[in-house]
Amino acid sequence: MKMNCVLCGLLLWSGIGAKAEEPAKATVGLRLAASQKEFLTLEPILVTVEAKSALPAAPGKTLTFQITPTVKERKGAKPLPSEAKTESKQSRLYDLLEWYQFPAEGKFTIQAKADGKFISAPLTITIRRPDKKDAEWGPVDRLHHIPWSNYITDCFCGDTQDVVKRWPESKLAKYCHYYNGLFHQHKKEYDKAIASFKIAAEIFPGFVLADAARTGIQECQAAKLQGGEK
Repeated sequence: MKMNCVLCGLLLWSGIGAKAEEPAKATVGLRLAASQKEFLTLEPILVTVEAKSALPAAPGKTLTFQITPTVKERKGAKPLPSEAKTESKQSRLYDLLEWYQFPAEGKFTIQAKADGKFISAPLTITIRRPDKKDAEWGPVDRLHHIPWSNYITDCFCGDTQDVVKRWPESKLAKYCHYYNGLFHQHKKEYDKAIASFKIAAEIFPGFVLADAARTGIQECQAAKLQGGEK
């Protein structure tokens, strides 16, 4: 009898036999979507949220994400530049890897909640960590600067530049071209920034950040006209 109690306690502690947390019931008025269901380790987890009222550029009091299993929030996270520049939008793009400390692999169910009452339908994603036999192992191993907001500061070590040279066919290459553009724009190296943004916007059909890259091109061109290039 004593042994049975001990085994029961171990099963409950490890989560075996425990009921998984159920997604909250969805309501009308909030939509959460992603262009893909599988992401590589370190790949930005870009999701779109659509609502009937204005959404904030950053998750917070009026917009939250419920993630199961739970992951910790990331300190110092920032909205995407294109989102930060617009105050009132009913459709926004969020990089969840920027806002949350996702592990290198796993399966996660995500729901958005707005204004304390609107809840999206659940979205399930998988993060895949490639092994050494996988073509994506090299680029994933090379990248180690996350989240993307590092690239609009001076936290840059050339890893994304290396990825686009050595693994141009990688799933991560499009993000790296965009990140390179952000970095060069921040450094006021506008010709280099425009070149990187153009690749991100034109070479990869359906790239979620293509519009943001085009905006970057326009900003760099305007800055050049004002004589701001180094």
